[in-house]
Amino acid sequence: MPDSARAVRPLSWRLRYILPYYRKNWRAFFWGFLLLVGTSATAAMIPYLMKLATEALSTASQEGSALTQHVMALIGVALLNAVLRIRSRTHIFAIGRQVEYELRKSYHAKLLSLDAAFFNREKTGDLVSRGNNDILAVRMFIGPGFLQVANTIMVYAVTLPVMIALNPTLTLLALLPFPIILGVTRLLTSRLYRLSRVVADRFGLFSAFVQEAVAGIAVIRAHGREADWRGRFADETEGIYAAQMQHTRLQSLFGPMVVLAGGVGGGIILHVGGQAVMEGRLTIGDFVAFFGYLAILVWPTVGFGWILTVLQRGLAALERIGQVLDTESSIQLAQPGPGRSPPPTSPAIRGAIRVRNLHFSYGEPLLRGIHMDIPAGRFVGLAGRIGSGKSTLLNCLARLSPVMSDTLFLDGEDIMTLPEAQLRATVAMAQQESFLFSATIRENLSLGRPESGEEALWEAARLAAFAEEIRQFPKQMDTLVGERGITLSGGQRQRLALARALLMEPSILLLDDIFSSVDARTESVILDNIHALAGSRTVIMVCHRTAALHRAEIIYLLENGQIVAQGSHERLMEESLLYQSLHQQMARHEALESLR
Repeated sequence: MPDSARAVRPLSWRLRYILPYYRKNWRAFFWGFLLLVGTSATAAMIPYLMKLATEALSTASQEGSALTQHVMALIGVALLNAVLRIRSRTHIFAIGRQVEYELRKSYHAKLLSLDAAFFNREKTGDLVSRGNNDILAVRMFIGPGFLQVANTIMVYAVTLPVMIALNPTLTLLALLPFPIILGVTRLLTSRLYRLSRVVADRFGLFSAFVQEAVAGIAVIRAHGREADWRGRFADETEGIYAAQMQHTRLQSLFGPMVVLAGGVGGGIILHVGGQAVMEGRLTIGDFVAFFGYLAILVWPTVGFGWILTVLQRGLAALERIGQVLDTESSIQLAQPGPGRSPPPTSPAIRGAIRVRNLHFSYGEPLLRGIHMDIPAGRFVGLAGRIGSGKSTLLNCLARLSPVMSDTLFLDGEDIMTLPEAQLRATVAMAQQESFLFSATIRENLSLGRPESGEEALWEAARLAAFAEEIRQFPKQMDTLVGERGITLSGGQRQRLALARALLMEPSILLLDDIFSSVDARTESVILDNIHALAGSRTVIMVCHRTAALHRAEIIYLLENGQIVAQGSHERLMEESLLYQSLHQQMARHEALESLR
């Protein structure tokens, strides 16, 4: 069981996530509350009118006129009660829908503000479950939950005084079982909350499992592991079933307890009230009214058992959503120090990069004391074994991973003080496994600059050596690429991601092994195009092919998160045994590829 399911947070701590929505919609809630007052008041009039009609039956002289008046009044009040009941429910449910809409926006906006480190440690399916199932539970908490709680309070507030006015002793005796039932309910709610949280967590884990299974179905089938995954699916569903059954068994206690209380109260009225009627201490009308009022009290109290489940699930869902809303990005923008002017508001950075004693760790050290000085407009290569820190360094340069202040500078400005919009207009990155959306080539290409014209789109595609292939598609730029770009080859996906970065016209272009699925001829064309841009932008490239690294003006060689050598290809071939070894490995790999 997750730790979060063991510790019950204070109610005020959990409610703080939705209190702003209550404050924002207080007029709507107040109007809904007034509608509930009217609903409860008209409902309380019905038993009293039944009392008057019953008493009219026993008065022969008034039987005709009085009975007709009371029946007509009863019909009118019943119709008014139905109208108010429908209006109050639609109004309050609409508030719940509005809060659901606003909470979804806040949740989505929070996800967009978080950095890669958060998504590396969280399961996608669980985040989706929080944004769907948990927000639905919160909507039930705010809409039907508020309605049932307020309605129960109103019913008791309106009905009890009338019952006491009719007969205080009989009222006390009829309601005697209710405090006992409420006391037992209070003891069960804490356990119900814990089980509600377990159910929500189980659904999150199950959603993550299904999302991963669907995404990897081709791999599962290719390796013949369908039976194993069916077993895992059965285990996951068994876990949800067991958690829900525990929750259901506890929840099922509420309804019978409340019905038992109503039955005991009804028995008391029959015995004590019937005796009073026979002795003349209670009229038959009061007796009928008492039964009517007890029925009014029983059903909200029965619903109170259901609403406790809704409330506890809503509170558990609030805590799960709150864990995301409370998460702070590990990348916190620093403020300019004393004597340092704030960065310019327009993206005017030319592309000079200075790195001073850069360290980065994720569980274990990945970068150790990196120092670099790259003038604007240079073509720089990063080389090293797998796991030496090349991609991590690019992520730091793009501020996708957090860095300490005063370690990384663009044109002399601390990267941690640059506004997000300025940084994204300055630095563009194309990765080996860049994400493509289930949309058209045009929409994926223009993601960073949706206002780009047709000419700019085709020029970016040309630079990425992808334009001619796009023209061969039946719908060209309007061709759908499928989920994650499934209809494109690996090389086409990489070139589309590169074109997307080039369209941004950044001052700094970061390329993370984007030629791994591209043939040597196409790679040479792309490198010629990118090399022609040298001088107007800084290009930093990670690539495992020898031909690509030859073109770099300077190559930084990394090993175990440190720069162990730097210089041109020729110089490193003369001075670095590690680079010679990497060069030989790449040459052998290229030779094998050429034989295929």
